[in-house]
Amino acid sequence: MSPPPDLEPASDGGGGSENACVGAVLFTDLVGFTAFTDSVGDVAALTVLEHQTEMASSVLAAQGAGRIVKELGDGLMIWFDRADAGLVGAVALMNAIDDARAEGSFPLAIRMGLHHGEAIERGDDVVGRTINVAARVSALAGPGELLASDDVLRAGGAADGSLRLSPIGPVTVKGVQEPIWLQRIETDQRARR
Repeated sequence: MSPPPDLEPASDGGGGSENACVGAVLFTDLVGFTAFTDSVGDVAALTVLEHQTEMASSVLAAQGAGRIVKELGDGLMIWFDRADAGLVGAVALMNAIDDARAEGSFPLAIRMGLHHGEAIERGDDVVGRTINVAARVSALAGPGELLASDDVLRAGGAADGSLRLSPIGPVTVKGVQEPIWLQRIETDQRARR
């Protein structure tokens, strides 16, 4: 039995549309979205999803890097070609959401996970181990928390020293053999709040 198509090697020699790439992937997840939807209804919940996407699009446009790959329920998958761009974009999005929450225009906290490595472009999508790990890292984050793997930092993220890093250490994630070393990321701005 052969593996599903998205698990096939990138270089099959057959001229397929899959291309190997290296970058950072960010997953977002709105905390408490199911209960929120149950409380306010689908139309109001959809407005929150649209607001999240608008804030992410605005951050990405201002940064000039990254793209929303897809919406996943109440979260987003965002791809960056560079680790530093991923970290800057993730922090900017977290700050935008925090500011909107403080102003009362966004009702939910967000959790985020960022990982860097090789992936496979498959049409407009990106698949592979790096994507799977990033999704698992996001699931480990608490409300209002951004977690990043050490792979992001080794690849050039946080090189300017503007971020406060809190080591979490090695974490075992479902489906991944080796532990993933994680850091909790805070900007100086968030640390002062």
